[in-house]
Amino acid sequence: MKFYKGRLKYVIPLSVVVGVSSTMMIFNRYEEVPSLHKFLIIVGAVFFSAIISYFLFPQAGDNPDDRGPY
Repeated sequence: MKFYKGRLKYVIPLSVVVGVSSTMMIFNRYEEVPSLHKFLIIVGAVFFSAIISYFLFPQAGDNPDDRGPY
């Protein structure tokens, strides 16, 4: 598997948006959740969104008509 740096222009801003929005939501709405759990939820959301967006956003050389080996 090859690492594409061109996809990072989508991954990094999206991860920042997810991190900021999840921080605002979890600190404003869920005061009863311990701080460590809040931190783990935020980090998990950022990593999950980064991994998903890395594979879903296309690269400049990708062929959108390629649907697989079938």
